[in-house]
Amino acid sequence: MDKYDARILSTLQADGRISWSRLAGQINLSASACQRRVEALIERGVIENFSVNINEAALGHHVKAFVAVNVDRQNTKMAQDFRRKVREHPQVQACHMISGGIDFMLEVVASDLDSFGQFIDGNLLSMPAVKDASSSIVLKEVKPKQTMIAADR
Repeated sequence: MDKYDARILSTLQADGRISWSRLAGQINLSASACQRRVEALIERGVIENFSVNINEAALGHHVKAFVAVNVDRQNTKMAQDFRRKVREHPQVQACHMISGGIDFMLEVVASDLDSFGQFIDGNLLSMPAVKDASSSIVLKEVKPKQTMIAADR
C-alpha cells in the first residue's frame, strides 16, 4: 500500500459517500485512478464494505457499556451457545474474545440504565455458560473507532 492508497482509505473513512471527482481532488489523482485503486483495495480485502455510522442516542440508546464476561469454557457446547446468543442479541453491538483474565468483552447499548440492568440480569447472567460479568458504563466517547492506516512509501 502506498501513500495514495493510505490517503484514499483515510478519506473514505471520513466520508464513504464522497464522489470520485471530490476524492480525486483531495488525493491528487484522476477520478478514474481513484476508482481503480478503491476497486483494487476491495479486491485485496482491505476494504470489506462501506457502512454508515449511526448516532446511537438519536435511536434512543442513551446507555453504552462494556461488559467483561467469563464463561465456563470446559463445556464447549455451552460456550458455543453463548457465542450464538450474543451474536443474535440486538443490544450487543460487538463481542470480542480476548486474552487475559476475561474471556469476552461485549459492547452493549440500552435505552436507559433500567433496560441495561434487565439485559444483564434477564439475558446475560441467565445464560448457562456465563460464570461472571462486570460492567463499565461509558460516560463520554473521547475518540471514535478509527483504523490505523500506514503507507509503505
